Amino acid sequence: MKKNYLLFTLSFALSAFIVTDAFTNSSGAPAGSSGGPNGNNNTCARAGCHNGPNASSQTVSITTNIPSAGFKADSIYQVTIMADNGGTGSNELGFSASVESASGFEGNIIVTDPTDTRKTNSYITHTSAGRNGANGGNMWVFDWDAGQAPDQTTIYVAVNFSDNTGSTNGDVIVTNNLVLNKATSGIGIDEDSTVKLSIYPNPVQDRFVLSANSSLKAPFKVTDLSGKLVLNLGQGERLEQNHFRFDVSALAKGTYILSDSQGFSAQLLKD
Repeated sequence: MKKNYLLFTLSFALSAFIVTDAFTNSSGAPAGSSGGPNGNNNTCARAGCHNGPNASSQTVSITTNIPSAGFKADSIYQVTIMADNGGTGSNELGFSASVESASGFEGNIIVTDPTDTRKTNSYITHTSAGRNGANGGNMWVFDWDAGQAPDQTTIYVAVNFSDNTGSTNGDVIVTNNLVLNKATSGIGIDEDSTVKLSIYPNPVQDRFVLSANSSLKAPFKVTDLSGKLVLNLGQGERLEQNHFRFDVSALAKGTYILSDSQGFSAQLLKD
């Protein structure tokens, strides 16, 4: 399976979900709440869910390094959603996202951070732990397998900036979307010839997820910049195809090299 890492940039303040235990489901938004057409463009900005003022300083950025030629069939892309309340509201932030076309849901969303995210049917949303941000912001990461998605496939995202007052009133509810272009056949083929590894988060404090666009083989190890073995990571915890999770909480702060038994490697930063 080919894998590319996509870094989108969107600036938007997004729609409302599930951040107060007394009135909503604190472990994620209900399916059909990303603002996409398969959910009738619904978000939680509806009766019985959330309502509040228009967005003011709240922003959300989505980054990925998808090639300028566009996404390719059967390729996996990493999507990062970052929300910032702009100094208003609280650290309680939730989200829902989907990837859709006019024909239905496209590709497959892959959970790479089960602590903070989970799937609800074809949607991805926050867990109870994943709604707790810091310094007025929050971040969620997941992968998307493009499969046979058509050109103009769209990512729909909705984020709730809660005021954390114990009521569903007062939460900022906004939506936005990102249209994805599909690469023309034959363009950028050489980009897939190199094995690419991605570490999230990086720098890491305790646990991280390693993913790649090619098959990785255990055992995994951490060496210092001189090549000296520092930590043997063994098999790791396999999450999905070519996705592994590791615990390096015992590792001292510094810059290291993470590699598999084939010699594929990436720089690892330890906080």
